[in-house]
Amino acid sequence: MFVAVDLFAPFAQALAFFYRLVPDYGVAIALFTLAVMIVLTPLTLKGTRSMMIMQSLQPEMKKLQAQYKDDRQKLNEELMKFYRENNINPLGGCLPLLIQLPVFWILYRVIYGLTHLVTVNGHQVFEPKYLDQSSKLYRDLFHQTHMNGWGMDLAQSATHAFGESIGKAIPYIILIIGVAATSIIQQRQISGRNPAASSNPQQQMLMKLGPVMITFFSLIVPGALVIYFFVSNLWRVGQQALISRTIYNTPEAKKLLEAQAKAAEERKAAGPQKGGFLQRMLGDAAPQLNKERPSGNGAGNGKAGAGKGTGGAGAGTKPPAARSSGGRTTPPRSRSAAARKKKRRK
Repeated sequence: MFVAVDLFAPFAQALAFFYRLVPDYGVAIALFTLAVMIVLTPLTLKGTRSMMIMQSLQPEMKKLQAQYKDDRQKLNEELMKFYRENNINPLGGCLPLLIQLPVFWILYRVIYGLTHLVTVNGHQVFEPKYLDQSSKLYRDLFHQTHMNGWGMDLAQSATHAFGESIGKAIPYIILIIGVAATSIIQQRQISGRNPAASSNPQQQMLMKLGPVMITFFSLIVPGALVIYFFVSNLWRVGQQALISRTIYNTPEAKKLLEAQAKAAEERKAAGPQKGGFLQRMLGDAAPQLNKERPSGNGAGNGKAGAGKGTGGAGAGTKPPAARSSGGRTTPPRSRSAAARKKKRRK
């Protein structure tokens, strides 16, 4: 618990600082969210740039993988040499994004902790977590039952407001519509830069699932968190526009997008992808299975078992035909022993 408090305390102090500047719960949460997003923006830009470089070098990496597919050690050596020559970090695209995940989780917990409930004299009241008890934000929320801001109680959810009246739920609904709209815009910005994803039904489904999930979540969490979702989404929309105009507007990026669009058209013309869900989802990035591995019963890929007569399960063998009796087809060996004895006595 001591570690958790130390982890959340700096973020809680920052939120209290913004509330001291502007004593409005909604505005303080919005300013706090913007400040965190601004700090994380360089990491996002660096991760996006690294991912684009890795994508542009995929054809060269595939050649190395094909050339040294039977020598894993040599392949690793050549890939590391390739990374050094091109001055790239294989984890450069993922690491900055992974660092952001715990930050967003802490941000979520700090905002949620503002309306932490305790029971005093039979009534549930706020006892904010992670805040310094001498801060104005803590004193204004301590033992209160409402956190009013932006025309609503930010401690309540939209579903709870609906239960009281439609008029009370209107501010929540407007905010949730903003969350849904910014999520959809952001999803279209990303898919517009990725022709491979736009031609893959599974990837399209996952990208569309994100806005649906965050909209549903916004209906059941307190309004304070919905403000966090909306402001962070709004920032990401502007951030994605900046990425499209800078990182994805270079000659290298345009060449990469043309290659991806061409590959997507070729896959589309070839028809639906075969294979399991993982293969359809990842395409060329999915692990390739050995198509010529022998099966467990000796039935091979056209070579094993062919021409061995009826003793093996070869390519030309067929299961024994079902017998017909009285208009009813009975599979062989499926009738009971009593029925077979009766037939022999007749």
